[in-house]
Amino acid sequence: MMYLLLLMAIVVGCLGDITLKKSHGFRRKGLGFLAVIIYLFAFYLMSVIVKVLPVSVVYATWSGIGVVLAALIGVFLFKEKTNWKAVASMGVIVLGVVLLNTGGGLPHG
Repeated sequence: MMYLLLLMAIVVGCLGDITLKKSHGFRRKGLGFLAVIIYLFAFYLMSVIVKVLPVSVVYATWSGIGVVLAALIGVFLFKEKTNWKAVASMGVIVLGVVLLNTGGGLPHG
């Protein structure tokens, strides 16, 4: 259940990224304000998740998968360019997140 909530927090955070980009540096104030609200919701979800899961695992997963998802959104939605080094780096990030979630995280008590 918590990992599903974590996935939701990641997606919500990426929606915030999209909204922030669309705000054009807060020149479109409505979208800038909406981005802040979306990020606040993502952080609320994170606050619920870290009550149960170790913060090291939660934050690494949220930021790592968020980076990959944001990059994919940039490529497909905003037509941003990437290269093999960026793709390889994202592969390493995903590998790190997988290893962390399969027992490499810090113990919690």
